[in-house]
Amino acid sequence: MKKTLSILAAAVLACGILAGCSSSNASSSSSAAASSSSASAAASASAASSSTAASASASASKGALADGTYEVDVTLSGGSGRASVSSPAKLVVSGGAMTATIEWSSNSFDKMVVNDVEYAPTNTEGNSTFDIPVSALDTDIAVSAETTAMSQPHMVDYTLHFDSKTVQAK
Repeated sequence: MKKTLSILAAAVLACGILAGCSSSNASSSSSAAASSSSASAAASASAASSSTAASASASASKGALADGTYEVDVTLSGGSGRASVSSPAKLVVSGGAMTATIEWSSNSFDKMVVNDVEYAPTNTEGNSTFDIPVSALDTDIAVSAETTAMSQPHMVDYTLHFDSKTVQAK
């Protein structure tokens, strides 16, 4: 039964992705099919949320996540080894672009740099939290973070790795 639901959920997810990729000039029958696929996807998701999570993980490993909110395990390497990030991290997919919410183990980070773009914290209290772009899952992403925990602010180089096998829809 679970295998059948997983296959059904994967098929519905694939139809939804294909429907979302159609051009705006699609005929009304394509729009009706997309609406039907969306309704089927919603019914399947409510019937088997664990199957949806499995499908999300399978889609993530293939590099195609549907728009939505997910959780994904993230590992941090580099730096002095004293800092860490919360895992799993929130991952939002919108228009095919992925954004992760990174929460550091301290409140002493005042900026992050990803692909030469600076990002400011999204919070003013608690541990430093940033929303940063994720170019791909299952690959090392070089980032830098400025810490104010030392006598002077220092940029420290790190590597983040998002594991597609752990992606779960939220």
